[in-house]
Amino acid sequence: MFRNLLKVNSIFISLLFFPTIYLSGWVLINFLVNFLPFLDLEKSLYGTIITFILFLFFLPSWSKNRWSKNLFKIIKVQGSNKKNLICSLFFEFLKALVIIYIFIFLLIKGNLVFFSINLNENIILNSLFLGAFVGIAEELVFRVWLFEELNLFFSAKRANLYQAILFSLVHYRHDYNLISNFLLFIGLFLLGLYLNTWRLSKNPSILLPVLFHGSLVGVWFLLNNSLTLINKIPSILFGPGNGVNINPIGGLAGIIMLFLLNIFQKRYISKYNF
Repeated sequence: MFRNLLKVNSIFISLLFFPTIYLSGWVLINFLVNFLPFLDLEKSLYGTIITFILFLFFLPSWSKNRWSKNLFKIIKVQGSNKKNLICSLFFEFLKALVIIYIFIFLLIKGNLVFFSINLNENIILNSLFLGAFVGIAEELVFRVWLFEELNLFFSAKRANLYQAILFSLVHYRHDYNLISNFLLFIGLFLLGLYLNTWRLSKNPSILLPVLFHGSLVGVWFLLNNSLTLINKIPSILFGPGNGVNINPIGGLAGIIMLFLLNIFQKRYISKYNF
């Protein structure tokens, strides 16, 4: 019974972590707005950034006291073979580009997209910021914090499945219909599984999923906002949303590519015993 109480207490601690961080970020941004009124214009964005900074501040000590692990050894941003790591990072970037290229190619073949160059400094900066922020933030939250928390209660295999499921669920869109949300869930689930295979890589660095994830988000944003105009498309095939808000992860084309990517990665890891 005592052991069960400890387990319940441990789960309670896990559940409280992010609400506490989020509440602290919300209180802090509301306090800062009184002295820096310009923050109120993008309050939600700045609040998210402050919350993430708080998360980064507490994560090393959380890793040490909660998981009995050194955070920098988990994410391995240091001590890797630099040459091999650079090659692996380039390969992840290339895979992201290939996926986007295939998607655009399918749209062009279906006469669903045409090019209209509208490139400017703001779009470039926004794509870089979005790619970097989403890549770093979501990988540290889901592939590091969430996975390690789940690993306290489940086997690594189950923890991997559960992190992918939760990654999908938190991206639920109330403005999408049931079918769109279901397909989006499948796409994000497959993406979550793939992103966590970095732990089995020859160079297991968090930089690998960060670059792949960030490249998918940043490059797609850049192309969709500056180089292409997309007509109304079949959402089941190419994802829900319209124009710049299309999410390719939630369409059958994106799902098939992510499924094949997972199969390829699994065989690659098995072949080389990574």
